[in-house]
Amino acid sequence: MGITEDIVNNTGPRLPWAGKRVRMDQVEDELSSLWRMSADNVRISRNMNVRTSVLNFVICAPTTEIAQQASTIIRNLSSTHVARVILLILDTTPQSANTVFTWVTLRSFPVISDVMRHSFEQITILASGSAVRATSTIIHPLLKPDLPVYVWWLSDPSTDPETFNRIAHFSNRVIVDSDRFHTPEESVRTLSSLVSSLSTSAVSDLNWGRITTWRQLMAQFFDASEYKPYFAGIEHIEIEYAIPSPDALAASAGDGTPNTTRALLMAAWLKTSLGWQVSADASTDGASPRGTYHWQMLRTPSPSGARSTSGTGRTGKLKAIQYGTIDIRPRVQPDMQAGSLCMTRLTSNYDGKQAVFMVNRGDDRDHVLTSVELSQGSRPQRTVSLAATHDISELLHDELEIMGRDHLYEATLQEVFALLV
Repeated sequence: MGITEDIVNNTGPRLPWAGKRVRMDQVEDELSSLWRMSADNVRISRNMNVRTSVLNFVICAPTTEIAQQASTIIRNLSSTHVARVILLILDTTPQSANTVFTWVTLRSFPVISDVMRHSFEQITILASGSAVRATSTIIHPLLKPDLPVYVWWLSDPSTDPETFNRIAHFSNRVIVDSDRFHTPEESVRTLSSLVSSLSTSAVSDLNWGRITTWRQLMAQFFDASEYKPYFAGIEHIEIEYAIPSPDALAASAGDGTPNTTRALLMAAWLKTSLGWQVSADASTDGASPRGTYHWQMLRTPSPSGARSTSGTGRTGKLKAIQYGTIDIRPRVQPDMQAGSLCMTRLTSNYDGKQAVFMVNRGDDRDHVLTSVELSQGSRPQRTVSLAATHDISELLHDELEIMGRDHLYEATLQEVFALLV
């Protein structure tokens, strides 16, 4: 029996949430039967069942538990008309049998009240043993033709880079969630390499969406004409991220490094925005101690006519070389999700005056405070809601609405890789 052929018997796994178990060659016939039954139910109840084809959505999960969580999440994607979901469970457990099991079902939920419902097809595939290496071949015939293919990869790309790359290369968009990475630095390297090799596919990260509000708040500081000159005088970047306890660093999973991807993305974005470069003669760079980073940077000279106190102690002409620093460190926040941004602070010196721009989180996970401290006094704090950034279905919906490449994210990812080298 070939590895693409289902083994259907009473001793196989039971996944009631995945629908009816069928053989691979029965998938299309069974789905057609389910649609006919659905149409009959519509006529009886007079509901309108919407079947809209927009995209193929391939979800790759390492365990059945994570796959079931993903299956629940996609029920909330009510405004995205997915044509077909292929939920692929990749069982790489050592000594597992070389088997493939398949389930099919129709998923339905209200679009506009219960009168109009949106439906899509879900095929769940559990591949184990050597069958995992053939998954790209297995799912190819199941994709709806002439529709884009979006992939949601729910584990570290570095755990199985060959399978990850094979699936990524036939997709139009690959979505990861670096918040789930157990080996974040290695997975960032894998992602960076993938971006360089893909010419037609896009790569995106749900964590990039989680820090969007933080990036907007930092940028808004310098929209005000009063603060705009201070942008060129920024000398120090400080970023803090949450850990649940002081022992969390010692108990970190994977490669022993806490998941700092949000902080690293934020640092790389700020570095790119400021035009900074890593200093070649820096002596204390890198991750030391664990979970703490320090980089010495070469700053872009300020615009003509600007004056700075950087490195001189007094107002004077700009030096030929200006230095800056980026620091990332953990902060104990027991009630915060590990890795969440807690604080971003920019310190600037311009024309003999210092300014500190900060977005800071207290004990409230849903809000942050923005503040500006100037040499001549502080400005009132402003409270901003972050509640929307916690909803993974909203983050995923936003990614499924994007057709092209996110060049800013891809450039920032390459900058993170450069910082970790």
